[in-house]
Amino acid sequence: MIAGIVSAALLLAAFVTIVAAAGPSSLCGSCHAMRPYAGTLAESEHGSTGCVTCHAPTSADRIGMAGRVITRMVPAAVMGAAEVTGPAQGVADEGCVSCHRAGIEEMADRDGIRVLHPACASGSPCIDCHGDVAHGDAARVRRTYTMESCTACHQSEKATLECDACHSAHTQHERLERGPWQVTHGSQWSQTHGLGSLRSCGVCHPSDYCVRCHGTVLPHPAGFGQSHGDEAARDLAVCTACHDADTLCTPCHGIEMPHPDGFLPEHSAITDGVEDPACVRCHDPEECVACHVRHVHPGNAAQPPKAGD
Repeated sequence: MIAGIVSAALLLAAFVTIVAAAGPSSLCGSCHAMRPYAGTLAESEHGSTGCVTCHAPTSADRIGMAGRVITRMVPAAVMGAAEVTGPAQGVADEGCVSCHRAGIEEMADRDGIRVLHPACASGSPCIDCHGDVAHGDAARVRRTYTMESCTACHQSEKATLECDACHSAHTQHERLERGPWQVTHGSQWSQTHGLGSLRSCGVCHPSDYCVRCHGTVLPHPAGFGQSHGDEAARDLAVCTACHDADTLCTPCHGIEMPHPDGFLPEHSAITDGVEDPACVRCHDPEECVACHVRHVHPGNAAQPPKAGD
């Protein structure tokens, strides 16, 4: 009985392999829910590759695929499923390596980008960077490489950040036309560059580049949250150029910031003594005492202390 079950499984796996390898339209493409995947595959550079080459590269994988065909795919097709459901099945590296071994073991140079996979992708599955090569936007596991991910790794590993180390044919303008860089360096760059990662900015721009426009050190250094009050007091416009006081300053301080006109005469009704957390976050309690001891009781407050007192 066991031999019969194994034989049946192998025969089914062989059937799935033969039919699926013939092309996506023969089996997978016949299911309505799979047509978007079959269509995008046919239009890709992998259009002549059978489904099992990537999704079931080994005999064990094909047996598993045969099981999914029987238990999930066929019933779903019979029921007229309009979309694929269930957990996404990632593509194993074996299918990629069977065709792309040379490109994986040596320097790959394509579309103007050079990558040394043994150094840049060691220990990472192929789909981490090439998850959309066969099915494009239809891919359920869609990951691709970005310049940010490459430069972040180069920075952490102290590797070169020279453009020509990875780019072989593109001009600087062409390099910035793709991905997030297109947004941050486009025609509206003065409004959109804040959407980028400050760590990425430092790949090309010197450390004082931001200061020229912003008037303050960017990225803000460690401890800036405790020291920014003096800088904000000197020129609040430097802060509000990027930050909204109502959504950042006031919620953090627990009191309206910057203090509105007329705040001083009314602050006793707003604050809770010289130990109020909202006050001592910025003010030394001695500042309160220095002013309040000049009150005349009963009566009105005297003039606040002059500079240098």
